[in-house]
Amino acid sequence: MKNIRFEFDCQREVPFYGHLCNQYLLNDQYDVTIGQTGNNYFIEAKGEQPALEQLADAIAEDFLISSWLIKPNISLIVTPIGNNKLLQHTPLVQEYCQHCQPQFGDNQARHFGQLDYVCPCCQAEKRLNKQHQALGLNEVKQLVDNLESKGYVDLPTIEGKQAIQLSYKPNNAMGGSERQKLVICNPNNLNAHFVVSDQQVLALSSIEKPLICSRAIDNHPRLTEPLYSLCFANSRLLMVICELLRQRGVDWIYINHTDNPQLALVNAQWVPLQETGHNNTTLIYPSDKAPLHDDAQLGQYDVHWVKDHIEVSALSLANSKNTELAPVQQLHEAATCALHAANLGVKKAKNCAVLYLSDSNKSRIVTMDSKQKLELFFEFPTLPDNGYDIVHQIDSSPQKNLFDKFKLKYPEDYLALLELKLSGPTNNVQSLWAIAAIILGATTADKNISSNKVQLNDFVIANAMRHKGSNAPRVDFPLTRGEAFRSLNWCKTLGSIISFRLAEDGNIEKLAFGMHDSLADFICNWIEHLDQNITIKSVALAGSTFSNELLGKRISLRLGKNFTLNPNLQMDLEGLNIAVGSLFLKQRRH
Repeated sequence: MKNIRFEFDCQREVPFYGHLCNQYLLNDQYDVTIGQTGNNYFIEAKGEQPALEQLADAIAEDFLISSWLIKPNISLIVTPIGNNKLLQHTPLVQEYCQHCQPQFGDNQARHFGQLDYVCPCCQAEKRLNKQHQALGLNEVKQLVDNLESKGYVDLPTIEGKQAIQLSYKPNNAMGGSERQKLVICNPNNLNAHFVVSDQQVLALSSIEKPLICSRAIDNHPRLTEPLYSLCFANSRLLMVICELLRQRGVDWIYINHTDNPQLALVNAQWVPLQETGHNNTTLIYPSDKAPLHDDAQLGQYDVHWVKDHIEVSALSLANSKNTELAPVQQLHEAATCALHAANLGVKKAKNCAVLYLSDSNKSRIVTMDSKQKLELFFEFPTLPDNGYDIVHQIDSSPQKNLFDKFKLKYPEDYLALLELKLSGPTNNVQSLWAIAAIILGATTADKNISSNKVQLNDFVIANAMRHKGSNAPRVDFPLTRGEAFRSLNWCKTLGSIISFRLAEDGNIEKLAFGMHDSLADFICNWIEHLDQNITIKSVALAGSTFSNELLGKRISLRLGKNFTLNPNLQMDLEGLNIAVGSLFLKQRRH
């Protein structure tokens, strides 16, 4: 007889794992104990080798991969520590699992298209909304026929949720403010269209069904955007539609909106870009530090301090669109909020910094010394939002001679730069990359690239991703010193990019990679300089700019050599962390 423990160590709660542990406990076929310590789920059993092997096979089949799974483990134990109590977990939201998906989602199965199929494992039929539950296979086929005839189809709307439209053409309603989203209908052909890593493939098919960023293969006949957000179907209705489309030879389809969480790889681990809380759900963050404020409303979050923990509930969609809920002070101090949130799990927060790179709030480096004194070291400059002012400032800088050569050699790119209009805010890496994209010839080299900020930024990232080597030009990111903090001499940075373009015109990929690598290198040098002055032991990474995974990877590689990195795995990059951290701001709130 052996005692054995199956463990699933996760970076955050996985409700489905808690649900599965409970199911094994309630199953008379198995004599097990279960437990959970933090985000570590375990099942313990005692028995002979054949029975334990049978249990191991069942667990391996049931415990689907989660994006939050750090590692599974099987170990021999002396004394069990679990018990016969059911685990408490937040409500499940997934609509299918590996048991029911082949039954309703495979066109060869007897129950194909039966959206209310009863699943003994995930019990998702209990969570299905009535609009979808009432649809039969013929109604779903009609939706697909409408998609074929019109080129788009609106799915039945769910009360309180955004309408979803599937389309054969890119979604123009986004106006270039977001990346195009695609649902993969045929996972077997994923690599025929997109450049994806093994880690991305695992994430796509995980329980969470996240949106991940990828680029299409080179010279794809139809996918002409620099980057795309990809996901697999996360609802039973969408799963059946995708299967019907797959039968018709469709590998992917555009979707205007999804509830799939958008994840980014930061320091080799998945982190949500923004935590998508569900209404009336309470997320609890224990804290031994009493905050300075009892409550805050920020973005889509309502945050409260209750005795010894922080409770977060999601505001309704109507409330979250009310911009007045976000106090201006908190948005100005978003970097400091992110640092406070990252320090929640630290007993005595000191000698740390936050690298907060955001597309919407002030990108900053803020430090905390041994006496917990906060200091702003760096703030990204606000760039001109139009080409005329950009050109005027470069012409008025020491980069003028270089810029004159650029005008002569690339007159079309110069005209494109003059016509550039950047949507705000412009105090971020995304805006700098957009300007650089014009200098690299984005709009003249690729007729599919418009002059919107997201596409231009993606042009630089996608080209950098294509670079195969590790050597790249060292682009200059010099600091300017103000009275209160340092900023970036962006004219000199653009001058540096121009000089490399003039010298090596044909190698845009190498230069785009060099921009990412050099920025990471300069950031690391700045933080090493701070380390010499006040001693930095850990660096929190936060902000929506980390959705640029290449930049995040280069920063993590460089910073990780000398500092402990904290990408705040319990929260997100931009949203919940700012709301929670705002409880600890010292500024008086009016």
